[in-house]
Amino acid sequence: MTTDEVVVLRETLTAHRAMLEGALHGNDRLDIDRAFAAHAGLARILAHWDEYTARQQRAVVETVHYVVMSDDDQHDLTAADGFADDLARVRALQESLGYA
Repeated sequence: MTTDEVVVLRETLTAHRAMLEGALHGNDRLDIDRAFAAHAGLARILAHWDEYTARQQRAVVETVHYVVMSDDDQHDLTAADGFADDLARVRALQESLGYA
């Protein structure tokens, strides 16, 4: 993967965050704290993109895609703890990369 691809991942997360902020206005039960914690963890990971192996980069991409997909194991926008699974994935990724 190239450095351009990390830019796309960052833009994907920015768009997702904007969508969440919009959804928050209509859903006060949105699990926004965990969502933002997942985003913060991914931002820290993406800051070191060039240090990862191709396999590690694929794991980062997969985790970003999981986090931005609302209809995953726990629906992010309807479940009161919808981002618990997303944050758990980010933390597992951090651990596998040596950040935890």
